[in-house]
Amino acid sequence: MRRSLRIAVMVLAFAAVGEASLMDTWQEVQEQLAAGDAGGAEGVIEVLQDQAAELGVRRMPGFAAALVAWAEAHPGAEGERMLRTARRLDPQFPGSYFLEARWERQRGSILGSLKAQLAGWHALLKFEPVRRPLVAWMALWVIFAVALSQVSMMLAVVLRHLRSLIHDVRALGGVLFQPANAWVFTGVVLLLPLFAGLGPIWLGVYLFVGCWVYLSIPLRIWAAAACVLMIFFVPSVGWVQERVLHSRPLPSRLVTVLEERQIDPASLRELAELETALAETAPFHLVLGELLRMHGEPGLAKVQFQKAVVSDPGAARALVFVGNLALEEGDAQRAVQIFNSAIAADPSDPFAYHNLSLAFDLTRRFEEGDAARARARQYKGADGPEDGLRGLDPRIRFPRLGRAEVEQLESDLAALRGDGVAEPGAASELTRRVFDPLSLVFVAGLVMGLLLLAVRSRAYPPAHECTKCGKTYRLESGFGESTVYCPQCVSVFLKRDVVSIEGQTAKLKRIRTWEQLSVLGRRLAGLMFPGIPYYFGGRVVRGVLFSFVTFFLLTGALVWAPRLIPLIEPLASPRQPQILMVVLAVIFVLRSATMSWERR
Repeated sequence: MRRSLRIAVMVLAFAAVGEASLMDTWQEVQEQLAAGDAGGAEGVIEVLQDQAAELGVRRMPGFAAALVAWAEAHPGAEGERMLRTARRLDPQFPGSYFLEARWERQRGSILGSLKAQLAGWHALLKFEPVRRPLVAWMALWVIFAVALSQVSMMLAVVLRHLRSLIHDVRALGGVLFQPANAWVFTGVVLLLPLFAGLGPIWLGVYLFVGCWVYLSIPLRIWAAAACVLMIFFVPSVGWVQERVLHSRPLPSRLVTVLEERQIDPASLRELAELETALAETAPFHLVLGELLRMHGEPGLAKVQFQKAVVSDPGAARALVFVGNLALEEGDAQRAVQIFNSAIAADPSDPFAYHNLSLAFDLTRRFEEGDAARARARQYKGADGPEDGLRGLDPRIRFPRLGRAEVEQLESDLAALRGDGVAEPGAASELTRRVFDPLSLVFVAGLVMGLLLLAVRSRAYPPAHECTKCGKTYRLESGFGESTVYCPQCVSVFLKRDVVSIEGQTAKLKRIRTWEQLSVLGRRLAGLMFPGIPYYFGGRVVRGVLFSFVTFFLLTGALVWAPRLIPLIEPLASPRQPQILMVVLAVIFVLRSATMSWERR
């Protein structure tokens, strides 16, 4: 009697469930929304959720996006109702949180708006369709901030030590040629890249590496490191653009759809378009069939599973899917035959034994059903029937498809297209980009800078700058020379009886003028080149971090927030993060402008 009652309940369950079609039900939802009947749409959406639960679907971001768009166009009680419904369809869809934040802000609830904004950003970072471009743009943001901070440091170094470089080249010209030709020699040497037709970027790097001899040892190390960073600027940007910034490849999207049980008609359509090329590939038909079944198309799914069996008669998993659909159609006798074929192909498949036991029960072969259940328990592993996907009858269990099947499909597709076959003698992409014209500038600059530093440190030491009046001078061989004061300041302040009162007065006036100009120049440099006070003050690491953070905030406020946020999520407001970044950037810039550092 218990077994007869169990059979009756199972038959009633099959009759009551029928074929679930998500897309047909969603069409009814759209019709209700087009008529403005939010209550009727909500009732149909409950049916849609029941059908999704029967098919093991957990996320419906496309449907949720449509409901959020409708709610945005219909603010008020009905819009809020649809917003809550959209969140039930996909709790991880970020648009619902950003729309809620907008409405909370319009109602004057700052705390509620902030809370919804934070929830939206958290969901946005976890939302798979936008995670890849978001990470790519964040990477580009960091790369450009690093590049701008290093270019800023290079320009500041050139401006700070250009006087000393001109003095040394002019002194060398006076030694090699007549004094009248020293300025001509200086102009030719300093503007050599322009005379060679190399352009302003080469000139800037050339002057920058020529100033290394005047830097402190920590700053010299970082100057060389900055050249290394700039060498890889173009390759890193190109890598992000080609490997990360483009749309997610189909295999990656298929893995997400299968593992997260997510409705994605676009990926389903894109996969179906490959049938001509992959008609003889069993993994293709298996994955496509599961996507069709998940989207509420069991008839089309059955055709694909049968094609998978034809392509590979020994594929036990495809036979399990075909047998499960036969069970859902009520054809238990045929299901028994199919499951036996699956067991013959793979005697240790627990799903085949589990579903075979249900088919035996429906045909009143109870002892064989109990034996099949025992074998299912014997062979179950980490991915047993208990962890499988339920069918239209809760007792039916479908195997979970995921990364392994998609990787097999991807390898078959690559084999058909001939991917992965490199042309003989082809250079690697990284090597090609390192020799990009912009990268080549810094490669040549790094080599030239190290050579100039080695030569000048031994054969032609740098000139000194007077700490009193700022005059640049070179140490001559002799007794009593100062590395702090120029010869004039030594005569004025250390040998007062040698210089007249008028000379001392003129020197003091020049010193006051120099101090005023140097203070103004340092503050302007701090304003234009954030972090420079730390660089020249001996705290190089702090200067690097200070400069990077400042340019990170500036580029974020001026470029990233106003352009990227609306592109990734139209409902997200860029104003709040933009205002925050502007305020922080202004604080950093003003701090750098008002800071003073010791004159080197």
